[in-house]
Amino acid sequence: MAFMSRICRLRSENLMLISPEEAAKGKWYMATAATNHMTRDQSLISDLKPVTGRVVSRGNGAGLKVHGSGAVNTETVAIPDVWHVPGINANLVSVPQLSLLGLNISFDRGGCTVTRASDGSVVGKARRSGAIYEVEFLKVPLN
Repeated sequence: MAFMSRICRLRSENLMLISPEEAAKGKWYMATAATNHMTRDQSLISDLKPVTGRVVSRGNGAGLKVHGSGAVNTETVAIPDVWHVPGINANLVSVPQLSLLGLNISFDRGGCTVTRASDGSVVGKARRSGAIYEVEFLKVPLN
């Protein structure tokens, strides 16, 4: 487990389909292979705490340093424990990290729905565009 706390592996094939213009618009994408939520935009993170010694390993073997961690709370996305990774090309929502928070994530042909396991209430939705699921809204309690 200590190994996974230092390195996050993620596939980059689908991330290549996201244009720099789309990524720059502040959009978020569901990522089943990412162990942590990530953004390149430091200004989105509140209460940023420095992080050292963590590296995100991309599918091509390239390593990207994690610079910090904090919560994101925008009009459409509110999620805790987001890594600031300046070299990443898109804002990513980690599906495994959501499930650890007690959320259920279901995918179908049209998109993705995130619900609370406790009461089934919908806290997020993403729409499918090709092989990518773009977040429409995601509001996870930050406490």
